Amino acid sequence: MLSSRALEQFIVLAEELHFGKAANRLHISQPPLSQAIMRIEQTIGVQLFLRESRSVSLTDAGSVFLVEARRLVEQQELAIAHTREACVGMTGRISLGFVGSVSYGLLPELLSKFRRTYPDIVFDLRELPSSGQLSAFRTEQIELGIVRLPLSNANDLEMKVIKRERMIAVLPVGHPLAKRQIIDLKLLVDETFMMFPSHLVLSLHAKTMMACHAAGFSPRTGLEAWQMPTMVSLIAAQMGIALLPEQVKHIPHPGVVYRDVTGDEGHLNLEIALAWRPQNRSKICQQVIDVIPVA
Repeated sequence: MLSSRALEQFIVLAEELHFGKAANRLHISQPPLSQAIMRIEQTIGVQLFLRESRSVSLTDAGSVFLVEARRLVEQQELAIAHTREACVGMTGRISLGFVGSVSYGLLPELLSKFRRTYPDIVFDLRELPSSGQLSAFRTEQIELGIVRLPLSNANDLEMKVIKRERMIAVLPVGHPLAKRQIIDLKLLVDETFMMFPSHLVLSLHAKTMMACHAAGFSPRTGLEAWQMPTMVSLIAAQMGIALLPEQVKHIPHPGVVYRDVTGDEGHLNLEIALAWRPQNRSKICQQVIDVIPVA
């Protein structure tokens, strides 16, 4: 096996085609260089240079080896550079859990921003409800998570709020209240609500229930669905209405309208957080945590 120093000596001589000039570039005397080239030829088993009294030229085999030697040196330099980048968290893979409702606005925005800064970090994306991410953290299936708050039984996680948004009303286009730009939640007392299943999306289910209770009524529940595009399509088919995170506006549908809602502000406001395990000392994780700003 040839060392990187031996490859360098061969390449310099192949470029200079003169032992004296090559030795000067390498900061050695000519005899050690001549001996080094002979050892390379002995190791490979072929003659690489034609030596005449005043000149040196590459053999056909030497010309082939020059291409390969340069490639080997370049690969070695890339390997060192990639290793150093990985050491400071600039390249690698990271598993990221996320609630589906952020995939229409927040998630693409964050990934686009992060890729501009660290293009060589690859995200392994896993759509999971917030409660499902708790289990995924504890079985080390994910390293970071984008969750909705409040989130119970999460004392072993560190979090920072990265997005605040409101719940809005989603109505069929022909709904009597569709012409209003802002709807008082009390006006929805007689409506049939589409809801997120409480066992899958507890935070949004609970927020809807509490907002309606604060407005003086218990929502009449019709269908349940845990994906917003499904809800939007069913609302367009006049199967009910829903209170959904405002990111739902990123799902255009000719059969629905999106309207702001007034009511108890505390229950209509939503928080999204980035979560991680404090035991995770990954430099890549720290890069993500540092780049994503607090809301």
